Amino acid sequence: MLVSRWLQKEGYDCQTAQSGHDALALMETEKFTLLLSDINMPRMTGMELLRAVREEHPDLAVIMLTAVDDREIALAALECGAYGYVIKPFERMEVVINVANGLRRRQLEILNRDHLQELERLVAERTRDLEQAYGELKNSHEQILQQEKMACIGQLSAGVAHEINNPTGFVASNLGSLARYVDRLAEFIKAQSTALKLLNDERATAELKELRKSLKLDFIIEDARDLINESIEGTDRIKKIVQGLKNFSRKDQEERGPAQINDLLESTLNVVWNEIKYKATVEKEYGELPITRCFGQQLGQVFMNLLVNAAHAIETKGVITIKTWAEDDSLFVRISDNGSGIAKENLEKIFEAFFTTKEVGKGTGLGLSISADIIRKHAGEISVESTVGTGTQFTVKLPVVTE
Repeated sequence: MLVSRWLQKEGYDCQTAQSGHDALALMETEKFTLLLSDINMPRMTGMELLRAVREEHPDLAVIMLTAVDDREIALAALECGAYGYVIKPFERMEVVINVANGLRRRQLEILNRDHLQELERLVAERTRDLEQAYGELKNSHEQILQQEKMACIGQLSAGVAHEINNPTGFVASNLGSLARYVDRLAEFIKAQSTALKLLNDERATAELKELRKSLKLDFIIEDARDLINESIEGTDRIKKIVQGLKNFSRKDQEERGPAQINDLLESTLNVVWNEIKYKATVEKEYGELPITRCFGQQLGQVFMNLLVNAAHAIETKGVITIKTWAEDDSLFVRISDNGSGIAKENLEKIFEAFFTTKEVGKGTGLGLSISADIIRKHAGEISVESTVGTGTQFTVKLPVVTE
């Protein structure tokens, strides 16, 4: 009661309870900020009350009062969450100071908890923002990758159209000739059928022989085979060119798949051949390579960039060499040319985004940057060596992935 009067004089609103159970019951009906409790009480000890309060009312400040100067009890009370431990007999100011400190500590802990919760909320919010930004960045990168592909196809489209148009032209022409030949054969067969009715007629036999000669049937039979073979070859070329374009322009696969690097190079050559054939001859030095799991379409884009760049580096007529080999657990692809070469000061920038030495409109400056990203995605390496006036060689190193 004495402590209650002291605190009321300091402006605090106080209520008293006769036991720990009474105190807990009071707390269920009203909200309190601080509890002063004796250690020794009937039915429920002060320590039991302290544990119950910490469990049910964690924000309540608790100060223990006792007549026993026992260090172990004091430490136990503090470890259970008591804010203070006052030993009787005590002075009025001692109690007032402990209560003020307890309330201040309680306020700081609640503020600290609120700040931590707000910080956690902000961190969670920032994390969501970062995850969203990462997702958008990833989508943007995929879009840039696809746009670079489309830019490459746009640059190659005229040549590809020419490549497709040539075999289509001679296939159409050959089929026209075949149609006329069939008409002649039909005419001959009809005449022959009529002549067969007159087998003993020498005059009819002579006329049939003359007709065969005038219709050039012997030549037609021989030439028809060549026309058909040439047409089949032309349609095969069209099929390879179209398939190569479809494979290259298709959206990238999400998972690695088994691929033969030499086949990827051949497929890419079919697509870019019109860019190369008027500028250079291609020498192939393919080694025996194991199958590796990779993103085949993306590697095809790398090889396309390197081959087109090699062709652009050659001013009149040159040589592009493609060499592949396996060493230890790695695959190597080297594409070299005897073109104009790259200046030393540009070699360090060559894999930077938007850097290009080509004239305006001829390159986006993204080809080699994207190529380097693709090779890094495969845990590989890409390097370049060049001498102005002599040529350039790019070497790609890829790990062999079997699973």
